[in-house]
Amino acid sequence: MKLLIPTNWQDDLIPKIKKDSVKELYGKLASDFIGGGRPAYLCANPSKEEVRSHIKEVHKHGMEFNYLLNATCMGNKEFTTSGQKKICQLLDWIVGMEVDSVTVATPYLLQLIKKRYPQLKVNVSSFPNINTIERARYWEDLGADRITLDEFILNRDFRLLRQIRKNVSCELQLIANNGCLYNCPFVPYHAITVSHSSQSEDRSGGFLLDYCALSCRYLRLTNPVNFIRANWIRPEDVHYYEDVGIDSLKLTDRTRPTEAIALAVDAYDRKKYNGNLIDLLTILSEDSFFSGNRKVWRGLKYFFRPFLMNSSFLYKLSKLGPKLSVYIDNSALDNFIEYFLERDCRSMSCNDCGYCEKVAHEAVKIEPGYQQETITKYKDILNRIIYLK
Repeated sequence: MKLLIPTNWQDDLIPKIKKDSVKELYGKLASDFIGGGRPAYLCANPSKEEVRSHIKEVHKHGMEFNYLLNATCMGNKEFTTSGQKKICQLLDWIVGMEVDSVTVATPYLLQLIKKRYPQLKVNVSSFPNINTIERARYWEDLGADRITLDEFILNRDFRLLRQIRKNVSCELQLIANNGCLYNCPFVPYHAITVSHSSQSEDRSGGFLLDYCALSCRYLRLTNPVNFIRANWIRPEDVHYYEDVGIDSLKLTDRTRPTEAIALAVDAYDRKKYNGNLIDLLTILSEDSFFSGNRKVWRGLKYFFRPFLMNSSFLYKLSKLGPKLSVYIDNSALDNFIEYFLERDCRSMSCNDCGYCEKVAHEAVKIEPGYQQETITKYKDILNRIIYLK
């Protein structure tokens, strides 16, 4: 199984993730005209010369580089003369960096790039929620070289994965370690909010109160079965996805430090991990803008907006911390995936099934006092976001 790895633009990353299974690194500037799938305040912001140097180093080690253009909304700027000019200026720069491929989330961008920049391979993000045979065939017919399938639904739907593989010839990919909510209700909205918060000319200036991510954490804490229902793929279970014809797994997250990225790469390369599955996932370990001195100042740049929100709310937000203390015993999940090999979760209720609930009781550990205290904090923050005052 090929692995696609995020870059945090750090010099120490490439030597630590160099494995035979690693095909490609992906990343982008913290913000550009098109935008992407992470808010600017969380991302490293290399200079263009640093980008060029990093991509050269990637190629030197026999890997490819994929630049992300996976915003789901550009505010209709793509249909204006000035907007199209700026899109092409960005793409000219990307080609000049000798990027091998790009990832998009809109049919418009795929068609534009295929017509004007045929030397670039174009991959499709998970954001368009490609979860049917017809959608997959539609994107392939537009010219997609690789499709990232909808991990929110398909990561445990082996019947449909087999059928999609039978009906398309382009490469198919899944995201392995996001660990988002199963059938997450926030997906379309979240993709739009982070798209705008990473666009260099958006009026938000990179500002984002991430209501979706905070809601996601709150729902997990209030009902820990959501940690098990989530869409992760264990390193030990990779062979099941190879068997149905998945070509590659994408690992996240480009906001993480080198040690965390390297740990995940090593686990999925070896197809084995002993310990807390949370260590490999990005759902709870993503850096907050308050972790580390550099992040503090970057956070203040994006969030110190007295005309948008009061400082006392910002202080409360900072006290949530970047990480939740949850333990998922990976060894307790041996054979867990086999239950789903011939089942269709979409045609049944989780309440009627109860399988993940049973597993959660065995595998998920949260200290009760900590759990209740943190739930209260998140509930308070979410109430304040719904009505800022």
